[in-house]
Amino acid sequence: MKKILVPTDFSKNAYAALFYVTKLFSDEALQVTILHSFGDEVDKLTSRVDIGRSENMIEKLYRQSDEDGKALLHKIKLDTGKIPHTYEVISTPATLSKTINKLVATEGIDLVVMGSKGRTGAEEVLVGSTTERITKTLEGCPLLIVPREVDFVIPSSIAFASDYNDFYQLSKLRPIIRLVRQYNSTIHLVHVGAKNELNSKQHKNLEQYMNDLTEYDTEFHFITKGENVSKTLHDFIDNKNIDLLALVYHKHAFLKQLFREPVVSRVGKHTHVPTLVIPIKS
Repeated sequence: MKKILVPTDFSKNAYAALFYVTKLFSDEALQVTILHSFGDEVDKLTSRVDIGRSENMIEKLYRQSDEDGKALLHKIKLDTGKIPHTYEVISTPATLSKTINKLVATEGIDLVVMGSKGRTGAEEVLVGSTTERITKTLEGCPLLIVPREVDFVIPSSIAFASDYNDFYQLSKLRPIIRLVRQYNSTIHLVHVGAKNELNSKQHKNLEQYMNDLTEYDTEFHFITKGENVSKTLHDFIDNKNIDLLALVYHKHAFLKQLFREPVVSRVGKHTHVPTLVIPIKS
């Protein structure tokens, strides 16, 4: 049984992420752990109240989390009908990133799924600060980032963005290939830049991707950079009706600049599609 971890702050955005993943794997039974961390609230409380009051506050936060969790379970079961997933809600005063990595290591989590923004998400950026922090600290497990404004659609077109400075054997990257096989998806390898500007190392990696993906329906795209990489990729996603964007993340990856660049304007309803981030140790 696939184990999915869904952090939540009980916002609409977090619920959208939970709903999306239940639909994405609707053909199999998932074990879904919903994780709520109220560590930030505890930090604020303990800095300005005495210990006794602080403990009472923590108990209150646990009770509130339990109530919100029960309401969330009721809603997701109502909205997903007969899909045979099992759910549990965990509440913790520990930090989110530490708890996620602990659960990934001890419980064999296969996928972490998050909303792109929380309750106070700014509209002009690609992902919120919490999601960015998790992306940087997550180890040994892929992360699926789901924007609130995207309804579930079958991922029949999956884009994989690469600068071709590294080669990753996509046929061995199970999170991507599993979806490709399940939905008979087309893989779109997309590079922001011209093919004739690739250096010898990049050309070699491009050839390796071509050889690696011969058994899959694959298209290769070279697109001219617009005002920034993020906007260019999202314009491509809209124009090609891409359903899912996949990226490899390591410390020196070009993905980092995507989180820093503001998405200046949105083109079409599905400008922001779910993004599958696969951490690779560099």
